[in-house]
Amino acid sequence: MVGAFFSSESELSGKVTSCTGSVVHSNGRGLILTAGHCATYMVGRHRIFVRQYRHGTPASQQPRGIFPLTELDIDPRYVRNTKAPVSDLDFAFARVAPARKGNIEDVTGTLTFAPSTSLKHSVRVVGYPSDDSVNKNHQAVFCDVATSRLPHFRQMQMTCAGFYGGVSGGPWIEGYDAAKRTGKLVGSTGGYYGGGNDDNDHWVTYSPLDGKDAVALYDDANAHRKPAARPPNVPAPDSAVPPGAADTWQHAKLMASGDFSGTGHSDLIVVWTDGEVTLYPGNGNGGYGNERRLLGSNNTWTHATTVTGGDFTGARQFDLMAGWSDDEVTLYGDVGPRGLAN
Repeated sequence: MVGAFFSSESELSGKVTSCTGSVVHSNGRGLILTAGHCATYMVGRHRIFVRQYRHGTPASQQPRGIFPLTELDIDPRYVRNTKAPVSDLDFAFARVAPARKGNIEDVTGTLTFAPSTSLKHSVRVVGYPSDDSVNKNHQAVFCDVATSRLPHFRQMQMTCAGFYGGVSGGPWIEGYDAAKRTGKLVGSTGGYYGGGNDDNDHWVTYSPLDGKDAVALYDDANAHRKPAARPPNVPAPDSAVPPGAADTWQHAKLMASGDFSGTGHSDLIVVWTDGEVTLYPGNGNGGYGNERRLLGSNNTWTHATTVTGGDFTGARQFDLMAGWSDDEVTLYGDVGPRGLAN
């Protein structure tokens, strides 16, 4: 069910392939899952998909046929090769026309689109490395591996050598059955920086989770609808993570959530190991506004042992309750407008 993309049949004997894709079950029996950054290169250009591609084999003799692309569905918010949270939306669906052997799903078998909320899976990851300097026989590589979360993103990561450029869009398959040619698609190579880390190492690979945004795009593609318009350039709703680098958050000591700003969205109060206290206002769309410092570094708040938020005074403003190392408990009323005055 896995193949590579090309711009023309003449490229089948060339030195490079393009991106990877996999056949996913659909009503029209002609849908391919790939990466959003791959699809953006294909828009407005002739492209073909070759399942089980055989290098050097003429188009007429490719074992599973040649399938021309007829349509591409990309989330309207996606921005190519970004390192921002919007990289969580790096997936796309390509529709292909029937070939001489029939609809692609009938010819090749199909994988099942399987939405998930978990970032931990046991998967088979498949892809076609593009350059013949690292893939002389132009064969697909695969790895059976466990996934984990890419910190600060709604993405999975896996470590396995050999996944060079060209594997983008390749499937992450859970429960693969080689005899029946079936399995569940829980992701596809892509995401942060196009699917790899800042050093572009071939042994680190990422995939956006097939969450609710992927479901919405799949539903549109499956129904032959133009993807629904969404606000551009906003973090994916699946990506509710605090701002800043991971090493910053190693110094977070305590956290409390609540609508401290009175906007109807949940904010985040953080007590840091040096006693500083900051407020991150929630934007209601999976992200946060600019940090607001409630207290600078101090010796008092280094002794806080617990904090919790709530409207304890009945004033329809969120308060903050703090417990201290000497067992004292302090209530700070209406933290949003008043700060941390007693």
